[in-house]
Amino acid sequence: MQRLSECKEQKFYSIIKIDNVQSEKIRRRLYDLGFLSGQRIRVVYKSLLKKAYMIEIRGYTLSLRNTIVNAIMVE
Repeated sequence: MQRLSECKEQKFYSIIKIDNVQSEKIRRRLYDLGFLSGQRIRVVYKSLLKKAYMIEIRGYTLSLRNTIVNAIMVE
């Protein structure tokens, strides 16, 4: 089990849990977007300073901040 921010680009992982998110609103929004346990997720691109990540999940692509990506545990 590792954090999504530590994962390699272009490889699929399975979400285990969402850990220590800044607020309950953000956690609820991630669940609404499909960040559920068992869901397949892929890091498409990491910014040069690793402050933003482009993530693909459930057929769509979105950008997330480093603090949120650090909270997603995958395997």
